[in-house]
Amino acid sequence: MDISKIKALREETGLGMLEVKKALSEANDDLEKAREILSSQTIKKADTTRVASKGLTRITTKGNEAILFEVNAETDFVAKHKDFIQLLDDLADVLMNSKAITVKDANKVMIGDITVEQHIQKVSNIIKENAFLRRFHRIKKQDHQVFQTYMHQQGKVSVLVILNEANVLGKDLALQITSHAPKYLSYDLLDQETINYERFMYEKEHGTISDEDFIKHLRTQCLYDQPFIKDDQMCVKDVMKDLKVIDFYRFELGQGIENKLNCRLDVPCDGSKITVTPIY
Repeated sequence: MDISKIKALREETGLGMLEVKKALSEANDDLEKAREILSSQTIKKADTTRVASKGLTRITTKGNEAILFEVNAETDFVAKHKDFIQLLDDLADVLMNSKAITVKDANKVMIGDITVEQHIQKVSNIIKENAFLRRFHRIKKQDHQVFQTYMHQQGKVSVLVILNEANVLGKDLALQITSHAPKYLSYDLLDQETINYERFMYEKEHGTISDEDFIKHLRTQCLYDQPFIKDDQMCVKDVMKDLKVIDFYRFELGQGIENKLNCRLDVPCDGSKITVTPIY
């Protein structure tokens, strides 16, 4: 058996010596056939595994652009695995410098001589868990605007805020969004269609609610109307003065995934969309 072929396959796949040697043996030392065997084994494993709902999110900025993305794996332990953490670092660098704007685009970006999708599969083989790039989002701002970011617990939550100017309150707002998870910017900016939708979804789960109580509830979902994280006697909008939030984004690990075996990774079991919520 050709040692150079064993070495090449191990470097390409991240698999162990025994798995690579077995594949080469079955392929009669044909390198291409061995690749096909290892690839088919990986696909079979992916089809029968647990839902990959763990992992980490990541946020990176450069100039007027920012990216947020999430890589999922099967267990909580992966968030402390050095190879998985290195994967997030590598992806942050290569994707930030690419032109990708969707997951499909991002998976095709080259990282060295292989694609991002292939690189994730290689790391997946090393950590012995299936891993996938689930979400990817690119955001652009204007020259005069400012990014404020915050990453909670190494990426359990990643937050991006776009402000009209630099301000010390920016960090507080990022923490506010991390902690209170608003869906909208301001109640005053919501259109009737959105209000009707939110009421329908609330009453579907909790039952009939009065107009007054529903408005109170919906205001808790709006950043400007929430109690300020550093002084709950004031609303966020009361401390803003000339500062304005142009937009904000919040990625929380596993957002939209129900941890069920029959739940596809890219389609939540509840049928909801896994996207960044547009802010008015």
